[in-house]
Amino acid sequence: MSAVMAQTPPQQAAPQAAPQPVNGLLMLLELQRQAWRQATAPELRYHIVNQTRRLIAYRQAAFLTLADRGRPTLEAVSNIAVLEPNAPFAQWLEQAVRAVATGPQADTVHVVDPAALPADVRGAWGEWGPAQVLWCPLRKPEPQREPPPGASAESRDKAAPPLAGLWLGRDEPWTDGEILLLSHLAEGYGHAWWALSGKRAKRRGLRRVLLPLLVLLTLAGALAIPVPMSTLAPAEIQTSNPVIVAAPLDGVIERFHVQPNQAVAAGQPLFSFDSTVLRSRFEVARKGLTQAEAELLTASQAAFADPQTKARVAQLRAQVELRRAELALARDLLDRVTVKAERAGIAVFTDVNDWLGKPLSVGERVLTLADPQAPEIDIMVPVGDALVLEPGSPVELFLNVDPLHPLRARLTHASYEAGLSAAGVLSYRVKAALEPGQSPGDAPPRIGLRGTAKILGDRVPLALYLFRRPLALLRQSLGI
Repeated sequence: MSAVMAQTPPQQAAPQAAPQPVNGLLMLLELQRQAWRQATAPELRYHIVNQTRRLIAYRQAAFLTLADRGRPTLEAVSNIAVLEPNAPFAQWLEQAVRAVATGPQADTVHVVDPAALPADVRGAWGEWGPAQVLWCPLRKPEPQREPPPGASAESRDKAAPPLAGLWLGRDEPWTDGEILLLSHLAEGYGHAWWALSGKRAKRRGLRRVLLPLLVLLTLAGALAIPVPMSTLAPAEIQTSNPVIVAAPLDGVIERFHVQPNQAVAAGQPLFSFDSTVLRSRFEVARKGLTQAEAELLTASQAAFADPQTKARVAQLRAQVELRRAELALARDLLDRVTVKAERAGIAVFTDVNDWLGKPLSVGERVLTLADPQAPEIDIMVPVGDALVLEPGSPVELFLNVDPLHPLRARLTHASYEAGLSAAGVLSYRVKAALEPGQSPGDAPPRIGLRGTAKILGDRVPLALYLFRRPLALLRQSLGI
């Protein structure tokens, strides 16, 4: 007895007892039932790599998915919670499984022969691979169909490509009974994996097709929605019937009687010119008239006795009329020295100091009398953004001081000829009348306020609204 024990290698473990057939069959059914009850793919992968050892003993198990034939991806390894896909073992295992999955026995459970693998995989087998490896493909369940007449034996026996594979490794050789049990278990695992991932992949594929189509249809429907054509342009609040106060004579403004934006009454003085020259001209004209009248009186008295003097009376009378006209002109110019308001309103001009001492010509604009109760919108629409401007088109004005409360208006006038705006842009001048009762307390907006006006036109498809300018540019560039 002691001699027999002495011959036994001290490091050799006692061989495991083979599972009883009945117990192995029950465990096979239990593992399949548990696999079918897994709710998610990660739970099923964990069950496959860790619970299979309850039926067959192994040292390491790896689960790999096969998106396309020959393209494996490592998904789970036994006794490892977090997987590192870039680890050397993971990369070597994917190369080895790729060689097995593209081999002639890829669809059957078989023991992997390292000699049949590529040289680089075979060279690292001793470092990463166990002594005995069993490949278990997990295939999609296929319904039984009668093969067509005349089909070859290879086509009759050809199985569906595997969805995934189970890589089992240990040091002891695999027995035929274990391979048979794992073949049946692989079919159950394949059905469970297909139920969790295959059907969902189909649904995902269907969604990948239907979702873009639905998005395109929705986008096409949205682009066909009719919306009003609109354009944006800078605008300013002005008065509808302003009175332009211009210089009535050539001269220099001496003083202003009003301040900018001051309310004035009819007949109130606005500004005055320097009257020094005009008063001198008036005095000269007045004295010239006195002299002409005196000469006429002297000539008229002497005409009774001197016929030659009588002939000069008509000439002197014309001279008196000329002097009177000069005096009337000087008096009229002197009366125009102080410019008065023709009507009540707001004196609109920039600054008093901009005009004091400035020489003016007749007709040069100095200020404007605006009626604050009759405002209108002055809009400069750039030629590139212009649309069909019809009287009565709705207009919305977003003032810079209150952009959240737009003012509604109606278009009243649009010029046919474009001109340069204050910004130097070729634009059409558009006038719009404000609708009453929009401001707090029914007070109209202050004259001079600026903002952005939105002019609404006819309804067009949303696509034309969005791509109007690119289409116009394309038409201008290519002529199509």
